[in-house]
Amino acid sequence: MIRRILIALLIAGAVGAVGWWGYNYYTNEQAAEQEAEAAAAAAVQQEQEQIIWASGKLTPVSWANVGPAAAGPVAAVHVESGDWVHAGGVLLELENGVLQGQVAAAEAAVSEATAALAKLKAGATAADIAQAEAAVAAARAQVAVAGAALLDVQSAIAAADAQVNMAQAQYAEVASHPTEQEQIAARAIIVQAEAALRNAQAAYNLVKDDPQVGSLPQSLALMQATANLEAANAQQAAILQGPTQAQLAVAARAIDAARVGVTAAQNRAPGAEASVRAAMAAVDSAEAAANKLREGATAEDIAIAEARVASAQAVLATANAQLQLTQVTAPFDGQVGLVTVRTGEIVNPGDPTVLLGDTRQMHVETTDLRETDVVNVHEGQAVEVTFDALPDRIFDGTVTSVAPVSSAEQGSTNYTVDVDVADLDPALRWGMTAFVNIRPD
Repeated sequence: MIRRILIALLIAGAVGAVGWWGYNYYTNEQAAEQEAEAAAAAAVQQEQEQIIWASGKLTPVSWANVGPAAAGPVAAVHVESGDWVHAGGVLLELENGVLQGQVAAAEAAVSEATAALAKLKAGATAADIAQAEAAVAAARAQVAVAGAALLDVQSAIAAADAQVNMAQAQYAEVASHPTEQEQIAARAIIVQAEAALRNAQAAYNLVKDDPQVGSLPQSLALMQATANLEAANAQQAAILQGPTQAQLAVAARAIDAARVGVTAAQNRAPGAEASVRAAMAAVDSAEAAANKLREGATAEDIAIAEARVASAQAVLATANAQLQLTQVTAPFDGQVGLVTVRTGEIVNPGDPTVLLGDTRQMHVETTDLRETDVVNVHEGQAVEVTFDALPDRIFDGTVTSVAPVSSAEQGSTNYTVDVDVADLDPALRWGMTAFVNIRPD
């Protein structure tokens, strides 16, 4: 009985010892697990406290807000939001019709100068030489024509001078009357008439008592002699009177008219002489040109032609530069994000008109990274990026640059950090909000 009691007591003691050991073991394990969990939580909390948080925007790596370099009304807008454009493409233009005309004229001048240079270097063709020789022949023919015209003028001057001489001679002839011979002749006629009258009077006196004296020849002869004497006296009076003022005026007007003809002919002479000289100069020029074609271009000629090409190209470059001031062009390949002007609106130099970005290459730019955090950020650092638009996705990123200077926003000093994000979802767009988690190294 006692043995049984001792065995029972031993068994009970053993069970109690095992229970106590089990209890202590369990409580110790629980405490260890709690300590591990607390340590892990503390580590996570410490790690979270060390993470640098920043927000930002998704933007193209290359973007620009472009505008014109000149002022004026918008003539045409060639793009819309969302369009893809190539570098150099014209996005919009101000009114520039005059400048476009100047560019066209400058382009034509370049083409003309270039063609002239090429022709000069190529040398004259047989057709060119034949044309030059034909020009010489035509110039010589023109000399003959001009010489004939000059001879005609000279003949006209000589004829007009002769007409003046004739008119002057006629005037002198009219003014020279009566001459001494005419006066002597007139007196002689009167003497003869007086003598005839005396003879007739003497014959009449012999028969004047005859009752039929009126029918006798002596009476008729007396009457005739008397009339002849009166006519002789009248003729002498007319001769002695000389030319009238009217006759002299007519003769003088004839001289004046002839002199006017001389002046008119002489006025034609300078032009005719100049035509001859010009024609002769044209012959010299045509012959020189023909000789030059036969001899070919000299090095100096080619240098001059090349200088003309260079000058024309410089004018074209200037015209294009002036035109480009009125055009807004794409500085790189990209997508139009926004157009802020309409046709007809007046813009000033530098006004932003088109927002352009290469949305094929996007990155995140932070907007609120504090100056106390930026000291722990460096290029190449790995980061995690999330977006409001895709809250359930985490993207891996890499810091590509840290701004060397701060930007003050919302009253605090911040630094911009650029983050390259791998495998961006195509649904993400320019300007979306991003959050960047940066673990310090």
